[in-house]
Amino acid sequence: MKKNILKVFIINIMILSLTAYILGLTDSAFRQVYPSENGISYLMNSMKYFVLWVLPYWWLIIIVGALLLTFLYYILRKIKL
Repeated sequence: MKKNILKVFIINIMILSLTAYILGLTDSAFRQVYPSENGISYLMNSMKYFVLWVLPYWWLIIIVGALLLTFLYYILRKIKL
């Protein structure tokens, strides 16, 4: 059961991180800091923006959200919904 909970926690972190990454791409600061380019440079710039700008502000929210979702999963599994 503990391995299953850890898997759910990691999946939740990945889902919330992906959500933050996508929302970071819609941020106007991303377009100001890294002017829009096409291709591989856009992908590299978006990853750089995510690691250097988005994650420092959102890592705590991502971890707490993943913990809450994992706790909700655990409770729902206990009551067999």
